[in-house]
Amino acid sequence: MTTLVILRFAGIFAAYTGLTVLLPAIMFRRILVGRGLSEQFLMCYTFGNFYIINIVFAVQLLHISGFWALVLFTAVPGILIWSRVNRVSLRELCIKTGIICKKILQGSMGMRGALYRVCNRIKTVLKRSVRLFYYKVICNTLQWILVGAVIIALFWIYGRNLLLTYGYCASDIPVHLNWINEMVRGNLFSDGVYPFGFHCMIYYLHTVFRVDTYAILCVFYLVQVLFIHMVLLAVMKLLCRSLYLPYAGVLVYILGNLWAKQTYSRFGASLPQEFGMIFVIPSVYFLIRFFQTEKEKLKTRETKLLSGCFALAFSLTLAIHFYGTMIAGLCCIGIAVGFCPRFLNKEYFKRIMMTGIISVFLAVLPMGIAFAGGTPLQGSLGWGLSVINGGKSDTEDKEASSEDKTIQNITMEEMAARLNENSKNNIKSNNAKSMKTKRIPAMTETPESTFADKVREISEKIKNIWNMMAQRIGEFIINLPKQWCAYAVLIGIAVVILLGLIFIILRKTTYGEMLMSAGFCMGILTLLLCASGLGLPMLMDPARCSIYYVYLLILTLTVLVDGILYLIFMRRLFTIPRNVLSFILTVSIVGSMIHQGMIKMPGFGSDYVSNGALTCLSNIIKENEDKTWTIVSANDETQMGLDHGWHYETISFLRNMEYMNKDTKLIIPTKNVYFFIEKIPLNYAVLYSGSGQSISKKAASQSLPNSGGITMYQGEGRWILMSRMYYWAQAFKERYPNDMKVYYESEDFVCYVMPQNMYHQYNFAIDYGYNQFRTQEDKN
Repeated sequence: MTTLVILRFAGIFAAYTGLTVLLPAIMFRRILVGRGLSEQFLMCYTFGNFYIINIVFAVQLLHISGFWALVLFTAVPGILIWSRVNRVSLRELCIKTGIICKKILQGSMGMRGALYRVCNRIKTVLKRSVRLFYYKVICNTLQWILVGAVIIALFWIYGRNLLLTYGYCASDIPVHLNWINEMVRGNLFSDGVYPFGFHCMIYYLHTVFRVDTYAILCVFYLVQVLFIHMVLLAVMKLLCRSLYLPYAGVLVYILGNLWAKQTYSRFGASLPQEFGMIFVIPSVYFLIRFFQTEKEKLKTRETKLLSGCFALAFSLTLAIHFYGTMIAGLCCIGIAVGFCPRFLNKEYFKRIMMTGIISVFLAVLPMGIAFAGGTPLQGSLGWGLSVINGGKSDTEDKEASSEDKTIQNITMEEMAARLNENSKNNIKSNNAKSMKTKRIPAMTETPESTFADKVREISEKIKNIWNMMAQRIGEFIINLPKQWCAYAVLIGIAVVILLGLIFIILRKTTYGEMLMSAGFCMGILTLLLCASGLGLPMLMDPARCSIYYVYLLILTLTVLVDGILYLIFMRRLFTIPRNVLSFILTVSIVGSMIHQGMIKMPGFGSDYVSNGALTCLSNIIKENEDKTWTIVSANDETQMGLDHGWHYETISFLRNMEYMNKDTKLIIPTKNVYFFIEKIPLNYAVLYSGSGQSISKKAASQSLPNSGGITMYQGEGRWILMSRMYYWAQAFKERYPNDMKVYYESEDFVCYVMPQNMYHQYNFAIDYGYNQFRTQEDKN
């Protein structure tokens, strides 16, 4: 199974990288020539994702989705774009190819001549590849060693989970799996209009490369994580003047045990929010590059290309997840403040506003078409819009409910005492007010004391806000006990802005404005993180905000250190010393973290699907013909094996024989029936007093859970269900010892298989000792 998981990841990573990086690199080869590798990567990756996602939207809305539709819609526009950009005449190319084929068929050109031409073409391509490899890799060996270190660190921190936990690590993945399966059946937005960019990408990989959706979702998280960090590295390399500092920033982000666990815990699952987060930083970079363009060059193709890339990146944030759009929008405000003189200039303002409108239109268009066709908004999207409009967030609701519970727990005596105390205080305060009212005419205050009081009050408020921000950063961002670290983050943000101002004075205007933009972005995100404490609308829960916060904080702190180095070694003569010092800093920082034991060890585990269940499912699909088998298990396998077999709910199976009699029939009409039973039931995101205990007769003797939805498979309910299923299996195996076999067994999981003669099927309803068997007399 481990080998299969590795092969699945390698195949999906290769397919996704080929679609989103290599395909655009071929299509836009002439435009990309002469650019740095980091910028080429960002441009290709942004366009590649936009291209694939919108192809899926198009074929889904036209109701022609399928393998050939996706392949044609990918290949035909791709060839047309390639010929247009690279100035290749398709007509001339077809004529030349036709002439060669005609000569071969007529015998005027032999196979040797044709092979000679092909070999010469291959030699030319190989020579170009070798030359490219030499200049891009051999001449930058040290940087590629550091890139290798980044990739090794990613696999060490996040990749091990791929081998230890085969299943997914988030409770909402079954919902996304269901939506993608509905897309396979031509039902886009099955649960309502929602940003479906992530689902479109998974659907494309599933349909074109014929990989099961559940298998993609189990391993795609690592593909996401790799690109999250590679995009961050590429942007920092483009913004920094020091050659090696970006590697230090990324390695601190990956390895450092400095960050609160919720800032990276979701990286262990394939989720839309983290996929959309990848495109926030490209939006930031392309907008900064646009504002760094001189006014005289605003009408050039280069500027149009940069604004187009910004439109695509910002569009992707909205097409994938609206939280990413919130963060990208706030960062755009910060950049506009940093580049305020240019933003307020008519030429810049007109172009960037038009680009923003186009980007939003591109993202909203597929959702708008579906909504206009009568599809309602999905629940969470409606909730997000209500929060933006000033509604309550999840955290506010929880706080309100906890307050209600606290009030309910107060006894009547305590309530009476409090009311009595409050009434006394009110009497005292009223008396004091009346005394003050009588003495007002006799009181005189000098203007100086009033001004001093106001200054003191303002300074006290600023101090309180400062402390509250530091407390919130210490709670949600920093994983260190010392409070000064949180203050250091706030000071760092202020220093970035100040440093940018210094560079502007030194006439390094665009670089200084970039630093100021980074500082203002983090300042706005700090306000978002502390919104509830400041009395501002809480657009995002602090725990979710912290994921984006640390991602952008790494960028800000890296450009801060880069700015300090550039300020010291500003002259071109000092480029080499600056790069040498940046390399020494990178090695020193990473070495210090390792020496001080500050490397994080994330223990991602799955409380949703056991390794045994995934192992059995993969083998069942491989060994059996489609639609010839049924799995009896909890809810998760319902969507996993949907394209191959059938599923029977555990709770339905047990309830059908709970009050049985001699006429009760429970028939499952497939060739093979598999029973998934957890010997140590999963918690499924809900802990209870006996979490982690094995199935037992005590649990089997309890009543079946009388609840709906997923709650029956959580907590103690799952323990009861799995215990009941285990003792049913033992009783049925005892009745049919030569037929029912153990298919797979481990310490915490067991799977039984029951082959059936389709002309003589088994009745699975039996009295297994823990259900209630009713005779005809009891029934009467």
